[in-house]
This record gives sequence, structure tokens and C-alpha cells, in this order.
Amino acid sequence: MSDPGNARPWTHAIEPAIRAMSDSDWYRLRQAGRILAWKVPTMDGEALLFDALERTLDGRRRWNQDAVDFVGHLIGVMRSIAYHESKRRGLDVGLTSSMDLISPDNPEQAMVAEELIRLLRTHFGERDDSLALMVLDAMEIGCDGPTIRAQLDLSQTQLETVVRRVRRVALRVLPV
Repeated sequence: MSDPGNARPWTHAIEPAIRAMSDSDWYRLRQAGRILAWKVPTMDGEALLFDALERTLDGRRRWNQDAVDFVGHLIGVMRSIAYHESKRRGLDVGLTSSMDLISPDNPEQAMVAEELIRLLRTHFGERDDSLALMVLDAMEIGCDGPTIRAQLDLSQTQLETVVRRVRRVALRVLPV
């Protein structure tokens, strides 16, 4: 009989990553789920988050630890699930990733863009700036300003302040 611990070898990194997630990480994931569910009204944000976790744990979705942190992975899985559900239901919902907008036909440029976004996420994560991270998450899943304001309950001024902060950090932190 095989060892049940070896039945799903990819979970060796996933389960500790789940246990290590902070309240802020869970909040970001729930917000991203709410935003995506709002764009695909037939979905529930909480169910979307747990569907992404389930698909990751059972191996249908693989986490590339070298490319993205665990929260970013789960947001990507939720985005993918929402996109496929919107297509299945015949909805015309914009869920375009900023990666797709940067360079859909140039894999090398897309890798550079992913690295730049990872650097921004790391910067704001180290400073526990959950609002900047949530705005980045919303931008990554293709949300526009009014959607971000509505889902994060921000005023126009608050959103503009966060976006300016992200831009200043991008200019300072990202290699030119």
C-alpha cells in the first residue's frame, strides 16, 4: 500500500503556505473573490476562493513558487475560474490581466512584467500595505477605477492616493 503522504506530493509546499497566510492575506483573497464575483454575478466570492484552494490542493492547478507568491497564485486561479464561468454563461466580462495587456505576444516581455509586479507585491507586502496590495490585485484582474472604488469602498481621492503611492514605489523600486 502506498504512503498517503506521497499520494499528493505537490501539497508539501501548499499546506504550509496556507497555514502561513496572515489575516491580511485572507482579507486580500476574500476581496479579490468579491471583486471577481461582482463581475460575474452568478458567482459567490467566498465559494470562488475555496474553489481555487480546492483546485490547488487536489492538483488541478499547480503553484509555481518561483514565479508568484501563494496569494498571487490563488488570485490567478480565481480569475481563471471566473473567466471560464463568464464564457460558459455567455457573459461579456472584462477579466483581462495586466500581463495580457503588457505583452500578449512576447513571452520574454511578459516574464519581465511578471517580475516587476512581483517586486511591487513584495515591497507592499513587506510594509503590510494591504490597501495597496488589494488595489494591485484588482488592477491585475482587470478592474477599472469605479469597480475598484465600489468593491474596496474607497472614495475617488482615496483610490487616487493609493494609485499615486503605487506609481511612486514603481518608479523607485523597479529597475529601469
